[in-house]
Amino acid sequence: MDYAKKERREAWLRHPVLGDPSFDNFEKIGETVHVSEAPYEWAVNGSIFRDPKTGFWYYYAGLYPYGYMWSPKAPGVQSHFVTYRSMDKGENWECLGPGFPDFDCHFPGLEGTQMCFPDVVMDYDRETDRYWLTYDWGARYIDRDEGWLGKDGGAALAWAKRPEGPFHKLKRPFWSNTLGKDNRHLGRFDRGYASSVFKRKHDWIAFVLQDSGDYFGWALACRTALDPEGEWSVPRLILSGDRPGYYPALMEFCFCMAPGDGKVYAPATSVAGNRNYQVVFAADLEQAEYPSAWSMIQEGSIWHARPLSDERAGIWGQTIQGFIEDDKFVVMYASKDERDYGTLSVAAMPLDKPFRDGFAISGHVGKSIAPILAAYSDYRLRMEMTFTGTVEIFLRFGGILGPDGHKSMAVASEETFFSSLSVELEERGGYRILARDEKGKTETFSCGTLPETPKALEVMSYGERLSVKVNGEPVWEGESGAECRPLAVCAHEYSVLSCSRFEVEGIPCRYTLRYSAEDALLAAMQHGSWQPAGGAGFISGRGYIGSGAQCAKWNIRGDGFRVFAPKTPELGNMEIWVDGFLYGTADLCAEQAEPSGKVYEVQGLPGDDRHLVMLKGYEGQSFAVDMIEVEGEPFGEKRS
Repeated sequence: MDYAKKERREAWLRHPVLGDPSFDNFEKIGETVHVSEAPYEWAVNGSIFRDPKTGFWYYYAGLYPYGYMWSPKAPGVQSHFVTYRSMDKGENWECLGPGFPDFDCHFPGLEGTQMCFPDVVMDYDRETDRYWLTYDWGARYIDRDEGWLGKDGGAALAWAKRPEGPFHKLKRPFWSNTLGKDNRHLGRFDRGYASSVFKRKHDWIAFVLQDSGDYFGWALACRTALDPEGEWSVPRLILSGDRPGYYPALMEFCFCMAPGDGKVYAPATSVAGNRNYQVVFAADLEQAEYPSAWSMIQEGSIWHARPLSDERAGIWGQTIQGFIEDDKFVVMYASKDERDYGTLSVAAMPLDKPFRDGFAISGHVGKSIAPILAAYSDYRLRMEMTFTGTVEIFLRFGGILGPDGHKSMAVASEETFFSSLSVELEERGGYRILARDEKGKTETFSCGTLPETPKALEVMSYGERLSVKVNGEPVWEGESGAECRPLAVCAHEYSVLSCSRFEVEGIPCRYTLRYSAEDALLAAMQHGSWQPAGGAGFISGRGYIGSGAQCAKWNIRGDGFRVFAPKTPELGNMEIWVDGFLYGTADLCAEQAEPSGKVYEVQGLPGDDRHLVMLKGYEGQSFAVDMIEVEGEPFGEKRS
């Protein structure tokens, strides 16, 4: 079975922190459109629009100072946007200058110094022959009625007769984070930005990305109005980690897309350190204000990083956004170069061939790792690849998957790479055969340097013997144990692996994967009062004690699982929920403290292999979060 074939793309585990082996078919068009310079070093947001009247392409580039921070060097405003135009379908671009030449973002009731209007997206209304620009805004202001200095931000609309303007701003924003308290119904989510507005049959609908601060959760809200200048409805959350089913953590939306097929699409990108994982949600446009109308239509294989100086960070700042033309999906994408300055580019893929044979996986500020959803004992692996930097092929993988903390910019934890046997390969020819035990202690079985970059790997595993060849040269043979475990690929920091062949000959068996407590807290968007509880009582090394309304969530791939937790006199009963249904409870109370062990098990989960497992205390009782062990059938034709 060749796991580098596009038909096998669902055989790989994808994770918003750990990474995504992508089979996408996007290719860059032309040169980089915008390369940032001081004082706006971070152009890492933007949108692209095709004018239906002229066929010209327009690129709206959002310019920020470094780190999205205030800069005394920024002239007039702290961030704004400039417009580019292409008359030859993206091969060449002309900069038309600032989108709002007057650098004004004032609204009645907001007075003071204008600060920013960086991120915009365009839509066209054929009935009125108007181009509608949705833009973010931010300001420091003095409220005359209350007499206090504050700051606000949100989203607003402007219209024009041409895509390049001039633009006529509506007098009132349709979203304000402070002045109108538009987020008062949205719980932990307190800041809206990166908005999109579309005209429907009988009204208008706005989609607004929501941020939750140090909860490290993002969501998509919407509101409707009969016309852009009218009263907008009370905001409603439509997508967030509070949904009862499978919903990956750290997913930040940006601009939505309505290409004219009756659907609206909401792509989202992980804001973990590597940001190489994407998902796409979709709904019928006319029903899109209802959460039940939305579903995740694609996870992973949406974007891959390239070993280019302008794309050192992979995709960064926002996810893709674009339009359809000539049976191609044309998108803008953002990255950062070797100076850590923003870059903006264009790519396209054929609609009838969204996937290709061969996958790419990249590491950036941290390592990316992806196991196969199948386990092997006796096998033969033939791998062909190109890569930059350092990559690692795990021949027996048994780590505990999870992030290094509950935060954005999270990377894979140290425990992710424990309990494993691997081959580490360097672009300059170096190699190492590594064994890590359950505590992470590493032993080097073999090491050396080849005369050229490794391009081929062959592994033979039989019984407890294992042999490794790199570029046809034997580099190690010895005892390796006989555990039946998944194989996995890993790209180290600032490395890109492109694999054209990953052929495994052997009998695939049921796989087992383990996830940490940190992974469960990250998916639950909770923080603050969780009590860390380390020590020998927890298998994953970092456990937590929760109570009250707290919960922990794992997004898993498999058809069964086992929950592990310690028992102490202070703990109570813990509920186990799957996909929004209560499955049972586990009693964690014991007269004497007991180390973590299996406290609950489920087998034969219905439906596909994506599920959400949630833990919480029964009637607010204290409970412990340690580890979940997931198992499933090996990838085969029934899941292809």
